Amino acid sequence: SHPGHNERTPRAQYEPPTSTMGKDSKKVPPALSLNKTAKFAVLDYPGVAQPPPPEAEDAPSSSKAAAPSSSKSKDGSGGGGGGGGSGVQGRRANVESGPRMDDASGRLIGGESFTARIKNPEWLKIREETYASIRIRRDAESEIRTPVPISVTMPDGAVLTENRKTGAGFESWKTSPYDVAASISQGLADSAVVARVTYADYVSDYDPIREGEGGGDVMLGEGGDDDEDDHGPGEGGIGKPVLWDLTRPLVGNVTKLELLKFDGDSDAKTVFWHSSAHVLGEALEHLYGCRLTIGPPLAGGFYYDSYMGSGDAFREDDYKPVEAEVAKITKKKQKFERLGVTKDEG
Repeated sequence: SHPGHNERTPRAQYEPPTSTMGKDSKKVPPALSLNKTAKFAVLDYPGVAQPPPPEAEDAPSSSKAAAPSSSKSKDGSGGGGGGGGSGVQGRRANVESGPRMDDASGRLIGGESFTARIKNPEWLKIREETYASIRIRRDAESEIRTPVPISVTMPDGAVLTENRKTGAGFESWKTSPYDVAASISQGLADSAVVARVTYADYVSDYDPIREGEGGGDVMLGEGGDDDEDDHGPGEGGIGKPVLWDLTRPLVGNVTKLELLKFDGDSDAKTVFWHSSAHVLGEALEHLYGCRLTIGPPLAGGFYYDSYMGSGDAFREDDYKPVEAEVAKITKKKQKFERLGVTKDEG
C-alpha cells in the first residue's frame, strides 16, 4: 500500500494535446492520474516523469532475496526500496532492516497496530478530538502575543507597510503572505502555492523552538538542529530564505517576500506534492484504517507508505476506491492548517 514510483517498468506517458484555440483562450490544466508499475504506483502530474533510480551499488552476495536498493533521486527525493542495514535508504524499511521497539524484545515497530481493514476506525475520531484540544491551547497562547507594525519588501524592491486596498497596516501575528498578495492582486494571491520569506528580524515574542522550527529531517539526510544548510527560521535563520505557509502570520520585518507558483518554482511543486500526499494518506486511513508511515513528495508526484500488518497488502482492486476517495476529499476543499504540537502533547 505504498503508492510511489520504484520500478523501471514502462508506464503510460502523458501526451499534451495539440490546441487550435486562439491565443487568448484559457488553458485547461490536465488532471492527475494514477500510474501503476510492477510494485508501486504514483500520482503524477501529466508530462512530468520520475527520475530513474540509481543502480544498486553492490550485487547481492547470497541466493536469498535481496532487499531493494535505494532510489533516492539526485535532488534528494525519496521513493526507492528500503534495503541496506540501516533501513533508511529511500526512506523505506523492510522486515529485515526495519526499526525495532526500544526494548529487549526486538519487536518491529508497528506490531499488532493493524490486524484487519476497518473503514473510518475509531482512533481517527480520537485523534481529531486531541488535535482540537491542542488547537484551543494554541489559540489561547496567540491571544497574549502583541502585534507590532512590520514592513514587507517585494522582489522588485517595493516596501509595503499597509494593505493597498483597505489602508490597514501590516502587523506581526496578523498579516500573512496571502494578505500581502491579496492587497496587490487577488489573482496573485490565489495563484500562489507557498511563500518564500527572508526575515530582517523577528519580533520579541516569537520563539522558533516553540514553533517547531530549526531542525532538519534526519531521514532525508538533512541533519539535526545544528545543520548549517537548514533553511528553517531557527537559530541563525535571519537573512536566510524560508518557505512559509501562505496563511501563516508573519513574525517580523521581511526583506524579501516571494510568492511561488506551481509552474514556476520547484519549491512550490514540492509543497504541492507534500500536501497531495496528505490527501492520499487521509484516503488510505479512511478506507482501510492503514497506519501511515512516510509519504514525501517526489520530483513529479508523491507516495505514501502505510503499514497493513504482515497478512495484508495493497491489491489491484484497491486502486479505484483510493482514486475515488481522493477525488471525494479534494471536492471538500479542506483547509491545510499549521498546528504546533509539543513533544509532551504528541
